[in-house]
Amino acid sequence: MTLEEMKDKAIAKVTTDNPGCTGYRVTRVYENLMDGTLITVSFTPSGGGKDDSNHVHFGKDDMRVYRWHSDVLSAVANYKEKSPFFRLLGLAGISGVIALMLLFIFSILLAVLAFKENPANASVVDVIKLSFTLILGYFFGQSTKR
Repeated sequence: MTLEEMKDKAIAKVTTDNPGCTGYRVTRVYENLMDGTLITVSFTPSGGGKDDSNHVHFGKDDMRVYRWHSDVLSAVANYKEKSPFFRLLGLAGISGVIALMLLFIFSILLAVLAFKENPANASVVDVIKLSFTLILGYFFGQSTKR
């Protein structure tokens, strides 16, 4: 769906939700918000006075109308990222993701070297063991710190 089609649908939805009002117009468009687009539609109430507005969010599969600004803020605050990588990033931070990748790499390296019959250089194995222990210590230190 194009942006112009979204604007037209938003105006149509707000018009059906607020009959009798006039001057429906799109005032703001926020793209890439909660995996979709948020469109603010302003209008003039039937009795005159101050302009009012509704917010229409177009997600991947649905369209949702928010009447108040606080409803939009609440939806944004409680939104959970769908991508597992970004959820992990939000949970552990970038240092935790880097440590997790290093832990995974060192685990594979240590497993390969453990099954090798005669390691060519024993000091390499010791360095990998110490790195592995250091990263595990980081994870346990972070969990006790919280």
